[in-house]
Amino acid sequence: MAPLYSFIIVDDEPEIREGIRDTISWEELGFSFAGDCGNGFEALELAERILPDAALVDINMPFMDGLAFTDRLREISPLTRVLVISGYDDFEYARRAMRLSVYDYIVKPVTPGELRAVLEKLRATLDAERTERLNLELIKKQLAESLPMLRERFLARLAGGKLPAGDGTGERLRERLAYFSLPIPHEGAAYQCLALDQLSHTEPSRENESMTGEHFDIDLLTRRNILEEIMSREAGPVEGIPFRDDADRLVILLWGKGMSCAGVYRAGLKAAEGICRELAALGFRDTAAGVGEAVEHIEGIGVSCETASEALAAALLRGEAGAGAWRELMGKRGKQDSRACDQNQKWGPKIVSALKTGGRDEAVRCVEDMMDYFRQAPFTPGEYRLKCALVLAAVMQGLEDMDVPAEEIFPHSQDPFGELRGITKLDDIRAWLTDLVRTVCGYTAARRDNFARVKVREALEYIETNYGDPDLSLQGLCRKLDISSSYFSACLKKHHDRSFVDELTAVRMTKAMELLQTTDLLTYEIASRIGFRDAHYFSLSFRKFAGVTCTEYRNRSVYAAE
Repeated sequence: MAPLYSFIIVDDEPEIREGIRDTISWEELGFSFAGDCGNGFEALELAERILPDAALVDINMPFMDGLAFTDRLREISPLTRVLVISGYDDFEYARRAMRLSVYDYIVKPVTPGELRAVLEKLRATLDAERTERLNLELIKKQLAESLPMLRERFLARLAGGKLPAGDGTGERLRERLAYFSLPIPHEGAAYQCLALDQLSHTEPSRENESMTGEHFDIDLLTRRNILEEIMSREAGPVEGIPFRDDADRLVILLWGKGMSCAGVYRAGLKAAEGICRELAALGFRDTAAGVGEAVEHIEGIGVSCETASEALAAALLRGEAGAGAWRELMGKRGKQDSRACDQNQKWGPKIVSALKTGGRDEAVRCVEDMMDYFRQAPFTPGEYRLKCALVLAAVMQGLEDMDVPAEEIFPHSQDPFGELRGITKLDDIRAWLTDLVRTVCGYTAARRDNFARVKVREALEYIETNYGDPDLSLQGLCRKLDISSSYFSACLKKHHDRSFVDELTAVRMTKAMELLQTTDLLTYEIASRIGFRDAHYFSLSFRKFAGVTCTEYRNRSVYAAE
């Protein structure tokens, strides 16, 4: 007997989930019903546990619509076949669904007979795919098609020093180079790595979130093609192969046959400078390149890649485009003024002193001065982070001295040191530390007035007054209150037992009930008055909140009045 295919349903309306679940003879159609979920977040957790073969997903759900869920599901379970069901015969929805490789797009209302027909078709597709995966010839074909990707992965692991034991040395390495048709000589040459990345990457827009990954890959492939063309005519005495590493950076593995390490290093530095100039002329002005040390054996290429990565990380941290060499970074470090190093040890105490006196402006100024100094000082990225960690340690000790509970300042972070380590740019470190000192100063300044309760009361009053603003957000509210969003969220939950979203929804729904009872406004007019841009989403939210539709609620109110 053939195994059954697991099937899940994702829909925010219980009656629809239960109706589909109870009217379909799952096993008869070749499926096993594996569960149903009311929202995309629950469904992602279920999918991560069971990796379902198929999923029926409602496109119109609050907080995470069906297409956003499908996009996330592809990362967790890429083989899951998705059937999208929607109340709208909308071409744009269908086009986006096709882009996400959705198996079928079903328009409501759908009859049990229609759904069974779709499931029969889906089972035939799954059966065919299962047969194909067991076909050895197909596997061989897939291997050939995947060879460029495997080649890329091999280069990334070779440069990163991550090849399995035995694969990175001797005859085994020579065999792997030949298998992937790589012209890299196994011996008789010197080798070097260059690492390239952009100082900033485009943030996804609300209207184009689903295309962000595609745009990123197109941009990366464009720069890679440009690199290959530049290398073919500008590398000079060295040859090179660009590839994409595990961190989505472009790396160039260079080699010079019969050349010394010094010769390859000079040629590689010149090539990096030329590449950055040409990329800038083509519009990629924020490209940074890290130049690693040259090595005399291919087995040591990991050392060159590591030093190139460190030079690149220093450039990205400072926000400096162009070519930067690890050797130059180390040379600058040897020349730095020891008195400047001693000065660095005073930043933490200076900031803490300002915090203890309540001098927010002075504390912020200390952070600004410190980051300006860091930007000029010749430190490696690891040293930057160590020095910032020492400053954070001083601040943490200062909080203890001032009897300020750390959990009040870091309500959502059990490890602020780990959070700080995860920040990769000096400008972001500046913002993080500035936000920290402002939060500490705000807390200490208002502690006698019961800071948390005051802010919660102010927030509730603001929501009650401004609920009709469609752009009302947690971040905007916190800017009005001069408080960090993470700290305020914890305060609101602690002192009001509601999240910002829950409170705003309750206020808006209460106002909607009043308008339904006292006016003849249409649904879309009420939606607009209470801050909803989408009348359909308002109707769904109202039904979920009140348990009835807007029309039913208004009719009940009229009947009760009579």
